[in-house]
Order: sequence, then C-alpha cells, then structure tokens
Amino acid sequence: MSQIIACVPNISEGLDLRFIDGLVEKLRAVEGLKILDVAIDREQNRTVLSFTGPREALFEAGFLIYELTLKHVDMRHHRGDYPRVGAVDVFPFVPLKNATIEDAKALADEFARQIAERFSLPVYLFAESARYRYRRDIQNIRQGEYEHFEEKMKDSRWLPDYGPAEFPVDTGVTIIGARHPLVSFKAHLKTNDLESARAIGKAVADTSGGHIRAIAVRDVEKSSVYLSVAITNFQSTPLYRVIENIRLEGRRFGVDVQSTEITGIIPEIALIRAAEYYLQIRNLNDEMLLEHNIQKHLEESFVFGSVT
Repeated sequence: MSQIIACVPNISEGLDLRFIDGLVEKLRAVEGLKILDVAIDREQNRTVLSFTGPREALFEAGFLIYELTLKHVDMRHHRGDYPRVGAVDVFPFVPLKNATIEDAKALADEFARQIAERFSLPVYLFAESARYRYRRDIQNIRQGEYEHFEEKMKDSRWLPDYGPAEFPVDTGVTIIGARHPLVSFKAHLKTNDLESARAIGKAVADTSGGHIRAIAVRDVEKSSVYLSVAITNFQSTPLYRVIENIRLEGRRFGVDVQSTEITGIIPEIALIRAAEYYLQIRNLNDEMLLEHNIQKHLEESFVFGSVT
C-alpha cells in the first residue's frame, strides 16, 4: 500500500495575490504533486499551503517554495498578526495514510539538511523531529518572533540544528519537522475588544495541557476580533471541547462565539466527533456514513483524511 505524507508549509505572505497565484501555478507543474488546499489570510499576512505526493515531488515543491519565497519576502518590512520567525516560517511533514510519524521524521530531517545547505538558512527542528525537549513546542521557537531572533541566536541554547549560526535579516530563519495532523480554525467573537480576546485565548491555551494555540487577531474589515486556534492533538483535546472552553472563558468578559471558520483542511473524524457532541448522537459508526459505507463495499480509497 502506498504511503501518503503531506507537507503544510506556512509562508509569510498573504497580501500579494499575484505572487501567491504564481507560486501555486509553478507548484501545479511539479510532476506527481497533488495540491490539497491554499489558505490565504490577509490579517495575518500569511498563506498555508497543503500538498502531497511522492518524496521527489514533495522535495521539488519544497525547494521551489523556499527559492521563490526567500527572494520575494523581505522580513525587514513584513507585518502580520501571527507570530513568525521567517519568510518560510514553518514546513511540517504530516503522515496521513500507511505512513508513521517515523517515516515523516526521516523525510523532514533529510529535507531540513538540504534546505540549510541550498539556501544557507538556519533551520530549527520542531515537534516530533525536535532534538531538544524545549523545541518540541513551536511557540517556544517563535517566542520573540523575527524582531528579536537575532539576539536570541546569541544564546547557545538557540543555535540552529542545521545551517549557519548567523541570523539572516532579510529572510529570517525557518522551522521544519514532522508532526501529527492539526485542527485549525478561527473563532469569531462577538466583540471588538482585542485585549479581552487575548485573555480568552490565553486562558483556553493554559488549560489545554499544551495542545492548543489560540492567538487573538483583529479583523479590520468586520471591526471585530477572532481567535486563530490550532489544536495539536485533536484526539485528546477534541474540537467541540475547545469551542465550549472558548465560550466558558468568554463569559467573564461577556463575550460569546459568533461563528467559526475552518482554516485549511481538517481530519473528518474531528467534525464527526463534534457532530456527535452537538447532536447528542449515540453509537455512531462508520457504516452509518454514506461515503464510508460505499467505500467499504467498493473496496477503494474514497476518503483518506487530511490536515491543515
């Protein structure tokens, strides 16, 4: 059975649609590459790409993303609401089907080494690829962001895993590694108070056991704010529980959730578990789901799951 491993690079560009469209067009020309999703966020000035394919296609696409983005994005002039440390901020490898996290780690490590050599770029390994415990959490690496990373690198604890130990001011650094699938979404709040949103996000993250990142962002067009949420372990911390926790923490500020918006693509089981909770369904099984029932009887891979 063939392995399916996805890459989900985040680049620090969400405003120049001409550049993003050109990048995606070049990626579509990579033989064997399947683009799963392109999520552009103007407020965060960030784009998340999701694609899969054989090793050769993943690496070719990755080299292309670094080559074009490092030339295009000058971090000295970048502004965005999301924490970031470089032009290609993070490049995760995610096992989806018939692949283990060890398979993804092997690819991520080889890719990281080649990126450092090709582009003379400091590379930090995170998540399951991290060589140091304090680098498993990407937020620890991003702490201080681009603006303070040059000073951070003077500390021997923050020397890169690959590449030069000098901070490139134009491109910043990059983070690469293998991780499990994420669930990412925006929780639009019924308020325009950014400080309240930050307090809600901090409280939700602090009570998650390290499985949630919740960043408050101002939506200028809607004159409101939202939480940009990432669940790093949706099995132990399910989607519905995070949403209910946002509601719970929001009560002290008189703030409720107005709506939610999925970022990128999401493992279907996360939505099924949310449906079970909100619809109070008992004893749901896969054969009750039309597509799964068809898949079983036709014995073909109709649905294999996906990530953000």
